[in-house]
Amino acid sequence: MTDISIQHRPGLEHHIHQGMAWLSSSAEGENTAAISYAAFELRLAVERLAVHYWATLLDRKPEEHDLRDIESFKRVEHRIYELAGHQREIDGHFEFMRVVLVALKIDTPLDTPKIGKLSKYWHECSEFCHIAWPLSCSVPEMRKAAFYILTDVAQSLSTQVASLGWPVLKDAAFAELRRRFLTGEAKADDVLAYVKRTGLWARVEYKDGTPSHFVGEPVPPCASEDNIDSKILV
Repeated sequence: MTDISIQHRPGLEHHIHQGMAWLSSSAEGENTAAISYAAFELRLAVERLAVHYWATLLDRKPEEHDLRDIESFKRVEHRIYELAGHQREIDGHFEFMRVVLVALKIDTPLDTPKIGKLSKYWHECSEFCHIAWPLSCSVPEMRKAAFYILTDVAQSLSTQVASLGWPVLKDAAFAELRRRFLTGEAKADDVLAYVKRTGLWARVEYKDGTPSHFVGEPVPPCASEDNIDSKILV
């Protein structure tokens, strides 16, 4: 059982790697107990990623009452929607930010979080953490299906973790431009024109204490307006 750790670690990728290690030990589902352990680790990975999104959107140090939200995946899911809007708004925000990344020449993947898909993964993993799985795993087709379901979950989570994160805007005027983009009042060309007129730079800030740093190529302003303070938090 190589790469299986006996200690939990806080990194976003930790539980994904653990899930993959158990899947590798499952012999494509034939070792059915390994499927249960893989499912448990991948469910933790889903929850860890959701908490990461929630903490980024909270954009402040969590208080004691905030921490109760992470006791339930459903509660975290609801809080993400409260802070970011529903999926259509989330999709629009990330589409807007991809336009901005092009302007800044930041060649980094920025995948849109699909919160409903995370919920689907959580429930799929949970199916293999209950007694129904040990009672049904004698069927060969069930074992093979379980392996491929969890492999798909692991691969999707890996892609999401490798993404830039959830960009958070700090400038009120820029946030207003995003609002207009989401409502269709502004298009990609309008965003690029605004960036060229006012200037833009971006900085990555880390929650784990790693020093922040600038990313991409700053766009100098064409007018005398102040540069926009746009931060990308990972």
